[in-house]
Amino acid sequence: MAKRPLSSPPASEGPSQKRQQTESPAESQPQNGQPAGRGGQMDHPFTVPWALLSTPWTSSEISSELPPLPEILDPELESTAFTHPGAPRLGESYERLEWHGDAYLEFAATRMIGVTFPQTSAGRSSQLRELLVRNTTLANYFRQYGMASRAKLPADFSNRGLGRGRSADKDLLKTQADMFEAFFAAIVHSDPQNGWTNAVAWIRALWGQTIREEIRKNERVVGRSDPTLQSSSAKTANPPPENNRDLEPKDDSDVHPKDKLRATIGAKGIAIRYEDIPGNKTDKVSGLPMYIVGVYLDGWGEQNKLLGTGTDLKKKEAGRKAAEMALANKKLMKVYEAKKKAFMEAVRAAEETGAHGVK
Repeated sequence: MAKRPLSSPPASEGPSQKRQQTESPAESQPQNGQPAGRGGQMDHPFTVPWALLSTPWTSSEISSELPPLPEILDPELESTAFTHPGAPRLGESYERLEWHGDAYLEFAATRMIGVTFPQTSAGRSSQLRELLVRNTTLANYFRQYGMASRAKLPADFSNRGLGRGRSADKDLLKTQADMFEAFFAAIVHSDPQNGWTNAVAWIRALWGQTIREEIRKNERVVGRSDPTLQSSSAKTANPPPENNRDLEPKDDSDVHPKDKLRATIGAKGIAIRYEDIPGNKTDKVSGLPMYIVGVYLDGWGEQNKLLGTGTDLKKKEAGRKAAEMALANKKLMKVYEAKKKAFMEAVRAAEETGAHGVK
């Protein structure tokens, strides 16, 4: 018996399996843009929209309206996407389509997060991706589009609640997320030429709404750090100090809190460090774990002195907040500023004595 081509995964028993056994690969290929094979079979090439996947998100492109659902060209594939394996059926369930859709969504999220947040750590990027592809997010999309009315479920599902969406629970929320993934794959598989493009454009619009605030924060950070956005006059008005000893805190509100703290109490031999603080805080909106960062001082008679703490989804932002908290403690800052001033005066006096010689 001839071996099954590697590009066609084994199908479950049903009409589509019989068709595969009697048709050659060429005959099973979609012709002139017609629908592809049933049950999530990958026996055809499709066009990946690399340009769309490689374009960073911008806040200006995100609409508050739900994007329209892409069309699935194959009615049988569309029906399969909403068919639970435990429901009475003649054809296949959503399982194979869900398997493909899960991988497609993971790939799309990875690409778009990577190009939008290039300066974000791998760990934080994984958190953002998890926010987009987790079951609670996908099941929420499923319900927003009213897909629950199209789901073909076993009779006992009528008594099941949404649950937590964990894989081991097999609850309604998990099933809705699986069907959403299957629906995404059905869009791709039913139209080899335009399915990927339509599916990615749709999910990009949906995901953009979910992480809108993260995109806006990223734009502010990138804009602030982009040297092309700084005017030449601003550079001339604030030239860099010739000597770090003379660095003084500026009144400019654009100065980063970490730089301002270092300028306020820092000096040679004085260590100002930022370290993670263990904790279990999570973001109230996204449910993602948050970084807790403390700023510590070693110097001015202190050792491992905690000056302030900050909490945020981004580690750098948490560090910034920690520096802000330290600067807000005016009473403590005055103590260290006075010690720094006395130290600097002693250094200058010693330099002047050395320059003139000691008789």
